Amino acid sequence: MDIHALQLTLRDFAAARNWQPFHTPKNLSTALMVETAELAEIFQWMTSEESQAAHLYPAMKERIADEVADVLLYLLQLADHCAIDMPSAVANKLVKNAVKYPALNPSRKRAKASESAIPVATTVVAEPVRPTVDAKAGQSAAQTHVLVDWENVQPKDQDIQTLVPPVTDVWLFHGPSQKNVSADQALFGQRATLVPITRADKNALDFHLSFYMGYIASRSPQANFVVISNDKGYLPMLEHAQSLGFSARQIGFAKTKGVAKKAAAKKIGVKTATKAVPTTAQTVAVSARQKVARSAPVKKAVAVKKMQTGKQLLEATAKQAFQDLRPAPAKKTATAKKTPKAKAVAGNGKSAPARPTKTPSIKAKAPDIQNKPGLAWDLDKAVRHVQASLRKSANKPSRKASLLAAIKSLLNEPASNAAIVTDVLAQLVSRGFVLLDEKGGVHFNP
Repeated sequence: MDIHALQLTLRDFAAARNWQPFHTPKNLSTALMVETAELAEIFQWMTSEESQAAHLYPAMKERIADEVADVLLYLLQLADHCAIDMPSAVANKLVKNAVKYPALNPSRKRAKASESAIPVATTVVAEPVRPTVDAKAGQSAAQTHVLVDWENVQPKDQDIQTLVPPVTDVWLFHGPSQKNVSADQALFGQRATLVPITRADKNALDFHLSFYMGYIASRSPQANFVVISNDKGYLPMLEHAQSLGFSARQIGFAKTKGVAKKAAAKKIGVKTATKAVPTTAQTVAVSARQKVARSAPVKKAVAVKKMQTGKQLLEATAKQAFQDLRPAPAKKTATAKKTPKAKAVAGNGKSAPARPTKTPSIKAKAPDIQNKPGLAWDLDKAVRHVQASLRKSANKPSRKASLLAAIKSLLNEPASNAAIVTDVLAQLVSRGFVLLDEKGGVHFNP
């Protein structure tokens, strides 16, 4: 292959289509990365054995050849625009690699050959080598890089700070149609880097994120890496990075309670509560309490029912206020029904307003709610209880619906407290214990 002649052909090809303004080193290197990702996509879900036999099928071999050619063509154009002589660069790099990775001495080769009946060439696997830190790069071992899959989740700067307190650098990978990505990242300033994906192909963003993580790791191998996404596709890559000794993990992210409750309020036609609502809710609660106190025992059930309806409508802001207004329904007794109303005569001869005669009431034993997991003011205890139970379980739920049912069973909550079950699930996702994919699948982090 005449590399120089091929580069001239590529120049003429681009000039005939007026592509020269777009063929900058930046754009060519990005295009090269995308084509490399498309090549990797072919083997993404294959086993090692399947990938080795893929070229035996004509259609698959043609597809691999097309992607390999694309990678080579972009690489040659990038070298041409950067005035790099390819044969010289390759020769120099081979010399550097020989110095950096010296060959095994003959005695060591014989020792390895005697340990196995299989030829050494088929059994020796190069041990992964951690890249050395360049002192001139000025990279700090305490760096924590957060890589956000913006197509999957959209955390704000405060959300990222809460999920990863030691964060030092943020990388936001977003699609071409996503705008104002940096609008809510003012907390990080220049430490937040936007990485736009020019082509919205399948898994293109995933490969971009993985590529950047590898690049950062080569410059700063002692840094910590955190991927924020609910996509489970990153787990194999992160597990491989961990096996090489890198500090890499994934954290899921769920919408905040405020956003979720706004959506719920729109569905039932209720206006979103403002900052003044808590005061209004407290007023409603006090009024309801006074009405219950003045009413006869028979009317208490109606007042409590109204209060429960109000609780559902104002749950986003007045949940705590209505928790205190859940008295046990008064028991109807024969004495209460047949007790006549007493009448008193005022001094002017007119009848005074009738007042109900005091009747003995039967007080139901209050349940022990202080230690009951799942209450709004004890959410953390409920989350820890559910997390510990699920970690011990041999058969963990694999779907979101079954997970909600399991949480409900563990908390022993009635159907009316579905919001508590939802809050517990949101906390499990926020803490990274549970990952939810787009199809409703559930995955657990150890």
